[in-house]
Amino acid sequence: MSKRQQNLYGQEMGDKGAKTRAKILAATESLIGKRSITELKVSEIGALAGVSSSTFYLYFQTVLEAALAVANETNQSSTELMEILNRDWTHDNVLENAQQFVKEYVSFWTKHASILRVRNFSADEGDRRFYDARRQSVEPIHFALQAKLSHFQSIDKNAPTLHPPSTASVLLALLERTAAIVLLPSVHKATRSRQIEAVTFMLVSTMVGRI
Repeated sequence: MSKRQQNLYGQEMGDKGAKTRAKILAATESLIGKRSITELKVSEIGALAGVSSSTFYLYFQTVLEAALAVANETNQSSTELMEILNRDWTHDNVLENAQQFVKEYVSFWTKHASILRVRNFSADEGDRRFYDARRQSVEPIHFALQAKLSHFQSIDKNAPTLHPPSTASVLLALLERTAAIVLLPSVHKATRSRQIEAVTFMLVSTMVGRI
């Protein structure tokens, strides 16, 4: 049996407490999509969640701590993404699988863009808690991409002889940045579908060297 979560006072949370905490997290994620987290107040989160500020402080000490909890529960290595990555990728289906993977990655980012931006900014600013949250969230994807690169290198003499761990890191950086950019208006007539197409091409090219 899994151990029940506790509030800040060490009290085990029952169903009611867990639901209250979930409401606070949902309100936090919703509000940080509308304003800077540095401007967000506990009272605003409480009002949206339907709880008092004193109730908020039963679970979190600060707004940033609540955001960290949201980040920890936002798993980029989702079931849908990992299902695609865990398939057998071959020369015949690599393009199709890569395209589905990139689309699903961008779709996940679009859905959780506000908390992912806060997580990544805080991590880049040196907050170890958010750094660890990001690493744990994407690590299964990183390992899966490494495995795909190593697989094609082992069966295809024409596959690029790139270092799999380093290449997986670069691919993740490319995916992450593209997923953020596609949400912004473009002055260069770039489109979401064409950007996904370009990232897919780069992903497949690192694996098989050609399409």
